[in-house]
Amino acid sequence: MSNSLRTRLNLLIATAIAFAFGVGLASVLDLTPLSIAAEGNRDPGWVIGAPAGGAMSMESGFADVAQRVAPAVVTIYLTAERETSFSSASPFPPGFEPPPGFQPPPGFPWPPDSGQEPDEERRPRTVEWSGSGFIVSEAGYVVTNNHVVAGAERIDIELHDGRVFEDVELVGRDPQTDVALLRLEMDDSAVLPIGSSDETAVGEWVLAIGSPGFRAASGPLLSSVTAGIVSAKGRNISILRDRNRLAIEDFIQTDAVINRGNSGGPLVNAAGEVIGINTAILSETGTYQGYGFAVPIELAREVVDDLIEFGEVRRALIGVSITDVDAADAAFYGLERVAGAKIQTFSSDDSPARLAGLDGGDVIVGVAGQPVSGVSELQRRIRAFEPGETVTLDVVRRSTLERDRARVRLISAEDDSPPQIAARPEPPEATGDILGLEVKDGAELETQERDRYRIDPGFAGVAIVDRDPRGAVGRLLPEGTLILDINGEAIQGRADYDRIISGLEPGDALSLQLNVLLLDGSRRNAFRSVVIPER
Repeated sequence: MSNSLRTRLNLLIATAIAFAFGVGLASVLDLTPLSIAAEGNRDPGWVIGAPAGGAMSMESGFADVAQRVAPAVVTIYLTAERETSFSSASPFPPGFEPPPGFQPPPGFPWPPDSGQEPDEERRPRTVEWSGSGFIVSEAGYVVTNNHVVAGAERIDIELHDGRVFEDVELVGRDPQTDVALLRLEMDDSAVLPIGSSDETAVGEWVLAIGSPGFRAASGPLLSSVTAGIVSAKGRNISILRDRNRLAIEDFIQTDAVINRGNSGGPLVNAAGEVIGINTAILSETGTYQGYGFAVPIELAREVVDDLIEFGEVRRALIGVSITDVDAADAAFYGLERVAGAKIQTFSSDDSPARLAGLDGGDVIVGVAGQPVSGVSELQRRIRAFEPGETVTLDVVRRSTLERDRARVRLISAEDDSPPQIAARPEPPEATGDILGLEVKDGAELETQERDRYRIDPGFAGVAIVDRDPRGAVGRLLPEGTLILDINGEAIQGRADYDRIISGLEPGDALSLQLNVLLLDGSRRNAFRSVVIPER
């Protein structure tokens, strides 16, 4: 066996061992590339690019990169006082308590049963948790996740060399991107070089590095390194949007292990350059299952620069709630590919997009002449502009299915109020016409049905009262949804609905204007495209 082949096999064996035994513990739970030199006081002292020859070698695998990166990764300890009516005996083991403000999934009992009876009186209790961060400049700036520091009343940081900084300054945080910035009073820190997530390709090697700080009998669990590849880019998993409709999700997906405590740590490439911030996992169990997500460093850099210069993030908006185009949309609108962002609602009657003449159901397929693949890319391209600037949007109109252009004057996020989140569908019972629906109009609805679905008397349209989970529309929409028009043709009552659907056949693509019941009992219009399946 040649020396070259033996060397390559040794690397493959070392990689397999790293994947099998490397354990990282982490908190689970837009934008154009910036210029290499930031301008004026926006520059925190970024170091762009790793030194020449700093990439991973065949002989040492990941060791050289890990050794160079680890000194700039820090442990963040956080505390807060909270009043609780439960016993001070926590149902969680030390180090695994959720951070303040944690929201459990719907239907999940919270807090878990600790076997203790609740106290008669509420009393204050110190809550402690920890996460990771990394130093990005000699000025002492530390980047981490917003969800790591949110709710903290005191922040302490421990460096890789054991030095501890107490009551660290929180420069600012941005819930919409899950990025936060801290600052240490020091001038001799190790600094991580910054790479480019835009230029990072799917399939490249990456390391997820953290310093969880979980306390054990032998002391805190600090530096942790795991390896993987970039699995995908531009991921939208709604982990931020479920809490904030203005949130920007453009995640890098990786199979490098990210678990509790690694949140806020760096995701680095084979040269040791930061390309993302370890942020979240997608899991059915709450622990790592191979789907990790990181905020891309280009997005984080712009947030950090804004926080340093303005103390807040200045973000331009067009004032809409949008969803990714799916295959049914592409069929209905005649799109060449499944790409674009469909307008669902407007943030207000005078939102910039509405004032520019856009309508609900229109699909945005480009910004300033550049195509958009979906919500994440649309947000990224809009982020290249400042509030007050005017941008040209390429759209496909729902009313005519023709391409058009609209000039939209952008506003600041502070001037916009986000639309509310639509209710999730509940498991349906079988029924149905060709759309898989049973509907009633205002004259047919019983009082108890009108009360249950919070439908005003005399409404126009038909209400879904039963549905077939296998139907074209029945599998998509909850009971209580109102159908206002089909393919732009208004529905006044049951007769209009029956007439329109009587002409539909399997394979037809159609667009529905809906009125959906929200979790808070209010209603919002929405647009949904469907293709009637061939059976």
